[in-house]
Amino acid sequence: MAWTPRRLETPRLILQPTGEGERLDAGGDAPRERVGLPNQWRIVPKALDRVVGLVGFIRWEPDRGCAEIGFGLVQVASGQGLMTEACRAVIDYGFAEMGLSRIEARCQLGNLASARVLEKIGMRREGTVRGRVHSKAPEEDFRLYAIERGVRHAADR
Repeated sequence: MAWTPRRLETPRLILQPTGEGERLDAGGDAPRERVGLPNQWRIVPKALDRVVGLVGFIRWEPDRGCAEIGFGLVQVASGQGLMTEACRAVIDYGFAEMGLSRIEARCQLGNLASARVLEKIGMRREGTVRGRVHSKAPEEDFRLYAIERGVRHAADR
């Protein structure tokens, strides 16, 4: 499945697909636009007009209607609700435009800021993943969070 994800906007943010404005060298053919999994969006606050983080789907299983969201933010932009706003936009996009029925996230046990973002966007903690998440990563335990389509964001309740 190849497609170009669209740019997303929230009241305070512009979320640019990482391929937006980029052209790929098609190996002798004419350059083509980047297409495929919308794996990352650049987070650009409208007031700053500079990238402060990334958010996107780090795993996607179209046949199951499931994806995993991941994100990162520079320290100077933390504590302002920007990541919560960005994650809500990406989750809404996943449910409405990608046809997802479930979105998951993994969070290191000690990463309380990320856990709080996941809870604010309506994700529920489902358990703990023991050991490696990726084959080359060191062993570390993670919390597993998930949200199902139709579940309202915690702040909207």
